[in-house]
Formats: sequence, structure tokens, C-alpha cells
Amino acid sequence: MFTIVNFNGVIMKVLVTGANGFIGSHIVEELVQQGFDVTCLVRKTSNLKWLSGCKTAFVTCDMSATADFGDAVRGCDAIVHSAGVLRARNKERYYDFNQRTTGRLAEAALKHNPSLKKFIYISSLAAQGPSKDAACGNPEPGAENPVTDYGRSKLAGEKELDILRGKIPCTILRPAAVYGPRDKDIFIFFKLVSLGLRPMPLKERYLQLLYVKDAARAVSFALKDGPGGFNIYPLAEKTVYGWEEIGKIIARAVGKKTIPLPLPGAAFRAASILAEFASIFTSRPAVLNRQKVDELLMPFWVCDTSKSEKELRADFTKLNFGGKITYQWYKDSGWL
Repeated sequence: MFTIVNFNGVIMKVLVTGANGFIGSHIVEELVQQGFDVTCLVRKTSNLKWLSGCKTAFVTCDMSATADFGDAVRGCDAIVHSAGVLRARNKERYYDFNQRTTGRLAEAALKHNPSLKKFIYISSLAAQGPSKDAACGNPEPGAENPVTDYGRSKLAGEKELDILRGKIPCTILRPAAVYGPRDKDIFIFFKLVSLGLRPMPLKERYLQLLYVKDAARAVSFALKDGPGGFNIYPLAEKTVYGWEEIGKIIARAVGKKTIPLPLPGAAFRAASILAEFASIFTSRPAVLNRQKVDELLMPFWVCDTSKSEKELRADFTKLNFGGKITYQWYKDSGWL
């Protein structure tokens, strides 16, 4: 491990929100390994199991749209805002957190820590929206077309950060579909492969993927050597995959034989309606909801990562390698 220094010649102190989550916990691990002094901003009720082996400090906050982040942001050199609402029962919940809490955090940084060196926001490719074809480039700022409340609220969160422009260097990262150890969303692909099944939509759909460790490394580089100013970077492995191809690659990587499992779009929509109905009787929003299905069924989720590769020196892990590591983690952790 080597020491990271900031502009004052001391170890860089980084505040990470959403540190106990899937992506956030990997970011914390990477930053600690690289020698950053990390403080995790978490709720009092947060499950910290993914952070149990990390040497970090903790500060608690309710993380609401009315939260007082003053004490949390004072004294840090950089902020990595990884916290976000992925699913909610209603539209307002998405905007309360993904937009308003983000704005509140940025305002606190300007007020209580105007000498902050970097603000990094973990957004989503959902904020950009789906593409027209497999070769489509990134839209110009203002031309994004998110198709769900989640995507629209993440884009609104990005716009809240405009108050930092010209005052605090701000980097916005837009990860594509993220997979890796601890993930619960793309886990279904690995579960089906373990059962000898390969998802095959009746109408093929294409997307890019991102191994979670690559997202964490992009954050680390952005903190150390990333450009100043206000920048947006999509993050994804260059290869564009079809759903069935993803299943085939994972199966080959782990030595499993699979047979096709036809999945009509109507089946996803029916499952989402049932999941939403079932969530009425629980305290949690449905993992698969109708808006999530709208995202899943878009023909193309692709982006141009050339800027990320050049300016963040991003080197993206191939699915056959990342998929094998992820599958083994699921097995070792008893998920499969």
C-alpha cells in the first residue's frame, strides 16, 4: 500500500456516503487499500457487515433532504456521494433522496468546506437513458432521455451539482449495469446459470456491463489524478452484450452447461405487477417493479467510454473474468 497525498502534502481525507451499500462498500475498500483516510457517512440503522474489515471512521446522519451535513463535511478533502435510492414506493421518494439530498450535501460542502478539493457523484447510466442503437454515442448535456423516475431523479441530482461549477471540482460517474460480489440485482443471471438455465428474451436486448471493482478504481483515480472542472464520465466495459450471450459467457467461465430459458416481455410485466402487489404487505418496495421492467426491456443500453478511458485511465474488466470471480463469490457466500 502506498500513501496518497493531497495538495497540502498530507493523507487525503475522504467522506463516502452510501458506504455500506453494494457499490459504496467496494469504493471504501479500494480507497482504504490505496491509503486514503476514509470516513463513512451512514445511518444509525445501517447494516455495516460489508465494512467490517475496513479501517475507517464512521459518522451517522439521517441522509434526508433536510439533513444537516455541516459537521460531516467539515475537515474532509473530498466527498464521494455514493448513496442513492434504487427503488421506492412512489415518485417523491426517488426525488427526495436522489435529487434533494444530493443538493443538500453540495450546499453543505460549499458553506462548510469551500476549500474541498473534489466532489464525486455516483450517478447512473439510467440518467442518460437508453440508446437508439448499439453504436450510439453519449448525448450532449441536456439531451438525456431517462425513462424511469429513478433515472430522472438521478439526472436531477446531477443538475443539483451545478452549484459547484467553477467553485469545487466535480466528477459525475455514470455506471452501466453493475455486477460483482454482493450485488442482488444482476444476481438473477448467476442464479439461473447455476440452475443450468440461460435467459433468452424473445426479442434480443443489448447492454454494457460494469464490474464493480472497476467503478471503485475509477473513483480512486478521479480523486488522485482526475481532471478539475465539471465532468461526466460513463463507465462500462466496451463490449455490448445480448442477454443470452451474457448467460453463455458466465456458463463457460464457470464450466456449467445451460439450456435456453425463453423470457417474453409479458412475463416480466406480469411478475412486476405481482411483486408490487406483494410489497403492499411488506415494509419494502418491490425489487422488480413496472418501471424497472421498462428499463430492462429497452433495446439498447450502451455508452461511449472513450473519455473515461483517456481521462480516468479506466481499464474495464471483461465479463468472462469478472463473471467467474462473481460466481465464485456467490458460491462461497452461500448465495448459490
